[in-house]
Amino acid sequence: MNTTTMSLSDFGALRAVDEPLESLDASALSEVARSVTLAQNLAAARRLHAAYLLVESFRRLDEATHGDTQDDTRPAHARLDPAGRARDHLAAAMSLTCWHAGHLVTAAIQAHTRLPLLRGALERGLLPEQLAIDAACRLAGVPDEVVGAVESDVIGRLTRALAGGHRPSRSALDTSVDNAVARHAPQAAQDAADAAAEERTVRFRPGRNGMTSMWANLPSGDAEKLRRRIEAAARAAADLCHPRSRNQLRADALIALGDPNTTDIADPAHHPEDTANTVDGDRGHLPPLGASWGTDKPVRISVINTIAQGLPNQVQFVNGAYASFDWLCEEILSGGDTTVRFELIDPAPGTLDAPEALLKYFITPALAERIRLRDGTCRHPGCTVDAHDCEIDHVIAFDHRRPELGGPTAEWNLMCLCRKHHREKTFGHCAYRPGPLGELTIITETGHEHHTNPTGPLAQARNHILEHQWREHLDRLTADDGHLTNPPGTTRRRCEPPRHEPPPRDASHTA
Repeated sequence: MNTTTMSLSDFGALRAVDEPLESLDASALSEVARSVTLAQNLAAARRLHAAYLLVESFRRLDEATHGDTQDDTRPAHARLDPAGRARDHLAAAMSLTCWHAGHLVTAAIQAHTRLPLLRGALERGLLPEQLAIDAACRLAGVPDEVVGAVESDVIGRLTRALAGGHRPSRSALDTSVDNAVARHAPQAAQDAADAAAEERTVRFRPGRNGMTSMWANLPSGDAEKLRRRIEAAARAAADLCHPRSRNQLRADALIALGDPNTTDIADPAHHPEDTANTVDGDRGHLPPLGASWGTDKPVRISVINTIAQGLPNQVQFVNGAYASFDWLCEEILSGGDTTVRFELIDPAPGTLDAPEALLKYFITPALAERIRLRDGTCRHPGCTVDAHDCEIDHVIAFDHRRPELGGPTAEWNLMCLCRKHHREKTFGHCAYRPGPLGELTIITETGHEHHTNPTGPLAQARNHILEHQWREHLDRLTADDGHLTNPPGTTRRRCEPPRHEPPPRDASHTA
């Protein structure tokens, strides 16, 4: 493997970057693009090195404060992982999501502690940053006793593919790692498969134009059962000459699995020849007709009252994030016991703040729901954990001994934090400063300030109110002729043009 990849032509191309690109021919432009890509790869190696050193600096700071692991007397929940602290710091500093920052830190640690071949390829600019991060994160789960052999196989394949002008996809990378692990450690491959099955999940994400995306991570056998059932249902509908496309029919078949008012058109009786091809011969069954497929809890609908501000009320489904009025009507009609509770929300800040509750640590359910409705997600920069999966925390810590000196239990002093960022705030070294409408300023131990604003429905309604009030203020401030008036709202006296009196008629003048 070459020890360097930058030739004289690369230096020439890098110098050509400063020249107007329009003046370069095709060969020079190709060299510029290639050399800039190399520079990006080398910058990625430096970025990962900086991330690793940041983790080590947090580790040294923690040891200097609390001693090494053997001497640390803190309980386990009070100890912050240096990698987690670096992740949260980089998420704010680099405007990344916590997921991306976490992968960056994991890749940095792996490259500098367990994967020397990957690090060498990075430092020579052979690997694009995202591909290197994906490879390092996949190799992080490989047992130490075989990681060297697996890394050699995987990095060799990656560098050969890139040298040949082909960038492996993420699925190809996964396959390469899985095959290498199975070859060098069969039992580890089986353990990894068992652990992966425990991580099965289904997620939903609201999209545009009334659509929602669904993402599932399922064991291959179960996914194949679901795929065959959906395909059989779509094929049965296509045989009946439905005008919809096959993709639409697949989507309709998936929807039918959860709708108690439809029959299972994928029943084996429709296509008996498919039964033998189905994994384990299991086609599954839909719930019986009339069964409730919604939640057994009351459907809570919050109505943000903005009528007084001249705006229409805004409706927000609290339970059922992907609900709609169509869904609500279906739920009421199909589930006879479904109850709907409307809650009128006053958008004015501090509406639920009671004087007798300010000096109490307990947060009422109504106030907690209001904070979640305001914040939308965890308030740490880059964190996307839903507010309903977060904990409510005092921004300025509540003083249990002398509550009048500590942070009050008021709307402006409460925020949503996921479990890991709640621990970071409690046991870390960052400072937190609240704002009157839920604004939050985080000051890190490095002196950097990061400002976040709430993004929930209540915050959005307040933004609409402020925009509406500002437009009304401008309307009062501006007169009909486009000039500003002061004070606002006063009627501006229009300046009449001077009137010119006709000269007196000369008495001697005759018509």
